[in-house]
Amino acid sequence: MGAMSGLMALGALGLILALSVLLAGFIASRTHKAIEEEFGPDGEFITVNGTRMHYRHSGDKTLPAVLVLHGAASNLEEPYAALGDTLADHHMIWLDRPGLGWSERPDGPWNPEREAGLIMAFLTAIGVEQVTILGHSWGGAIAMRTALDHPARVRSLVLIAPALSAWIGEAAWFNKASFWPGFGPLISRLIVPLTGKGQMEKGAINAFHPEPVPADYSKRTKLNLLLRPHTWLYNAADMRDVNLHLEQQEPHYHRIEQRTIILAGKADTVLWSHRHSGVTASRMPRGELRYIKDAGHNLHHHRQADVAQAIREAIDEAEALSNVVEIADRSA
Repeated sequence: MGAMSGLMALGALGLILALSVLLAGFIASRTHKAIEEEFGPDGEFITVNGTRMHYRHSGDKTLPAVLVLHGAASNLEEPYAALGDTLADHHMIWLDRPGLGWSERPDGPWNPEREAGLIMAFLTAIGVEQVTILGHSWGGAIAMRTALDHPARVRSLVLIAPALSAWIGEAAWFNKASFWPGFGPLISRLIVPLTGKGQMEKGAINAFHPEPVPADYSKRTKLNLLLRPHTWLYNAADMRDVNLHLEQQEPHYHRIEQRTIILAGKADTVLWSHRHSGVTASRMPRGELRYIKDAGHNLHHHRQADVAQAIREAIDEAEALSNVVEIADRSA
């Protein structure tokens, strides 16, 4: 009798798990379709080495180019919503980083080196040889990796609240849990579609603290694109391995010779500004940290003038250095 009861209990548990998987698949499919219908792409597409990339050009293409790399869990609309109008007179390239927004990600193990290489191939494909890179948060780490691996193509850097140093903290537990056997698919296909929107709104409050979250922030920035299972997993993989990636590149920041301006909020509750920004800037030959009082992690939405000023200076100094090198070459 006891054995029979045990078998019945196992059978019931198996049935519950099977129904949960079916329900997760159904919800994920419905959510995926609804999100893509509401938050479709508004930029251009180009296929680079077999990978479809989504981006937006704005401003005067005859001017020096600025490539914008958004942070984790977002897409090109996040920095564009904050800075599109402010930087309208610059030559701007707003890119959905590989695997996020509407850009694809190649198969195989992914890391900042591969991402930097694909970004350079993307720039070549659209006919841009050199850029100033504006990177926010994890986009700042990718900007630094790009400068390390492709220095001749990076003129200068402007980093906003960048994530640059390893082992200061761990990424949220659910990033690793999203890959656990059995439980992981339930996170990406059931829990995230059902609860993700509310959690993102709470995360936005933390990212903006102590400043307010702009009206219609999630809608204007199309943050719900993250709730698609494949996008969620790409982002979770990045964050799961964030410390390993930073551990590999952090010892080499002193090799970056380009003018680098780092903007960091004194009140940032997402990253420890001194450790990520202050220590890094002090190790770079032409690095400078600019603390912004009472600013949080997403300072670019409220401190546009500071960002614009930093970009102007980074471009102008890169131009001046280029002219000096050109004169020296002619004199040689």
